Amino acid sequence: MGPPDGGRPIFTIKITDWKRVSMVFEKIDTPPLNSIPDDIRTTEEIDHAIGALTSHVRTVVEKCERKVPASSDRRKFPPDILELVRAKNAALRRASAYPTPEYRSRARALQRKVKARVQEFRNESWNDLMEEINQAFWKITKALKTEGIEEEVLQKISLEPKDDLTPVSLSEVQKLVKSISTKKALGLDGVRNKAIKCFSQPLLSLLVVIFNACLQNCYFPSARKEVEVIGIHKPGKPRDLPVSYRPISLPSGLAKLFERVLKTRLSNHLFGKGFIIDEQFGFRPAHSCPQQVLRLVEYVSEGFKTKQKTVTVFFDVAKAFERIWHAGLVYKLYSLQVPDRLILTIQNFLSNRHFTFRHERTHSTRRLITAGVPQGSALFPLLYSAYTNDISRPTSASSSRSLPMIPRSFIGVGLGAPSSSTFRGPLMS
Repeated sequence: MGPPDGGRPIFTIKITDWKRVSMVFEKIDTPPLNSIPDDIRTTEEIDHAIGALTSHVRTVVEKCERKVPASSDRRKFPPDILELVRAKNAALRRASAYPTPEYRSRARALQRKVKARVQEFRNESWNDLMEEINQAFWKITKALKTEGIEEEVLQKISLEPKDDLTPVSLSEVQKLVKSISTKKALGLDGVRNKAIKCFSQPLLSLLVVIFNACLQNCYFPSARKEVEVIGIHKPGKPRDLPVSYRPISLPSGLAKLFERVLKTRLSNHLFGKGFIIDEQFGFRPAHSCPQQVLRLVEYVSEGFKTKQKTVTVFFDVAKAFERIWHAGLVYKLYSLQVPDRLILTIQNFLSNRHFTFRHERTHSTRRLITAGVPQGSALFPLLYSAYTNDISRPTSASSSRSLPMIPRSFIGVGLGAPSSSTFRGPLMS
């Protein structure tokens, strides 16, 4: 007997019983968890513990899933087509209610536009685009070599760390788990954030042991440095060009938890000790773009009152996050007096990372990341702030003032103010 519905296969989706998952997680006497040593010391034991925990979580979740028929097997359209469909439907309703020639013509035009766009979408060849992405857009920018810095960094990271970091506590992990979003996309390890939220206290305690072992060994688990990258189309950009897509990493949920552990310690050092310049508003608590705009307006207004002119220069750095030179970043972390153990852990986090690009069910080949910080990572905004923290500030004469302004991915470069006393020092952005 053939499949129903005219021979078309029935598509299904998986429904997870998360209450049952929570109940099963209470039982920790299982072969995968029993294989984890009580005292985790080496990097091999860390990798084994992470692998065993991941295997246990995936097994439990799979056993608590059931398949149900999907509500629709129609391929989902991209947002621009859905927007066109909504506009077409609205135009049809308007033409039906008020059948004027203008409204009817508008509705027919939108119908033709929707049909053409849907046909274009169905005819797109993503295999060609994937190959182009591999060769062009996703080719990581080769880091510029600065004489002496790489050698100095290699020498420093070869030394034993001189300091210790605050150990990870159970309450810290519980707080981090509580704060994670269940709507984030799935990483390569297949562990959903919702499953992590169902962890029992023994499993959370195991995470504490693993994270502390990682800090002690200055180690980021190798399997968690494999990321999947998707491309988000930039509105208004042509769809057939790789540069029209913004790369977003989909890291493991467990990896992001440990990244937040590192972020907390790095943030406490950089902001707690005042190492980040005051002019940096991006990725900073209680700071935002509206405050920068207000600051700019006030500065210009003061110039009007004193009959001075204000020079402002704005720079937009293309692909800023993807161009960060790893050795240069580590060098700057040392210059910011970040604890050795934290620097070594971050350096391990950045090294030997690989990615694959995915579009729908198509994957690119596995590639090594040699520069940049992963977008989608909990650490990358803070690392970028540290990387750009030593930006040159403009200097000016006594009659002039300088006001660097560096919001988000913008880097300011100061220009010398004119010698005339009617000019003030440049704003930077």
